Amino acid sequence: MKIIWLTTRFPPDPGGMACSAQRLVNSLTDNEHHVNVLHLTQSTQRNIPDNQNRVITIAENSLGALEKVFWQHQDLFQDALFVGFGGNIAGYLAVLWARWLHKRSVVLFRGNDFDRLIHNPKRAWITHFILEQAAGIGAVSNEMVHRIQTLRTGLTKFTPNSIDLTEWTFLDRDLSLAAQWRQDHVLNDRPVVGMFGELKYKKGLDLALQLFTSFEFRKRAYLLTVGKVSDFMQEQLAEQCPAAWLSVPFQKKEQLPVYYAASDIVFLPSYFDGMPNVLLESLALSKVVVASRAGAFPDVISDGETGFLFRTGDAADAARALNQALSLSATQKQKMQNAARNIIAQNYTPEREVEVLMQLLVNQ
Repeated sequence: MKIIWLTTRFPPDPGGMACSAQRLVNSLTDNEHHVNVLHLTQSTQRNIPDNQNRVITIAENSLGALEKVFWQHQDLFQDALFVGFGGNIAGYLAVLWARWLHKRSVVLFRGNDFDRLIHNPKRAWITHFILEQAAGIGAVSNEMVHRIQTLRTGLTKFTPNSIDLTEWTFLDRDLSLAAQWRQDHVLNDRPVVGMFGELKYKKGLDLALQLFTSFEFRKRAYLLTVGKVSDFMQEQLAEQCPAAWLSVPFQKKEQLPVYYAASDIVFLPSYFDGMPNVLLESLALSKVVVASRAGAFPDVISDGETGFLFRTGDAADAARALNQALSLSATQKQKMQNAARNIIAQNYTPEREVEVLMQLLVNQ
């Protein structure tokens, strides 16, 4: 199959979207499909093409450049399937160019691209255009599939994210560094509740703060943030939770296992989300996860078996779930940790991800 892959996130861009895009492109190429990547970016950094796929960098902020690309790469577009990775400008162009050229198009919604745009009166037309015109739609949670199906009659499929288990296992070095970090920062071996990533509003850090203050979890555990925290939330945490808040700045992928190992629980109180890498990373590393019912969390976690779920935005219910996690016996904890890694091995591997994607690409 010949595929034109349009995306706004691709290495050297940082973040989960870029990693997911590269992983899927590589998986398709490994399965002997020919993929050309059109990377729509405002970055001055240019992609470095490898021997598996051709990566073309396009200045997204130049409308003239997009018109030029459409005519300049007609040879690449011949007999191709257009895939838009994201329900944004990438998805829009994939559908538009496919329609102009009488080709097929598939758009993969990954989370915020649907949630944000569909509620934006000035830009929601992009989402509706994609839903009306794309031959196939992939969505990263069943909840999103349901909402999309209320707005279109065409093919819509649950296309989950994945993680490579061989890349997410604790090395002796990770465990040693984690033990040293806890010795330096944690008193009396108190439990550590970790939150990871770019902790913007949707990730629910304010709800975590509420639990540690109004519900007094600061007397029982530490709240560890690993990643980016807004200046406002840093001030709030420092003021209201000074003795129970531990902060680590953004870490490269290779360093993250140290802080996962240092955490007893991974907390994901998102108000809305897709299927974030933190969720899969945590389960792959056999961590106890407490998460809201937003996005794909209920698709991946079986409440009480592979983690704990609570009603999205409900602080009292979140306190209940976090209390359950903190109250696990050693035997119960080990059973849940084993079940967590097993569910990843069964359903969320790169092999399974590309298999589901191919079902969407060919069933149109």
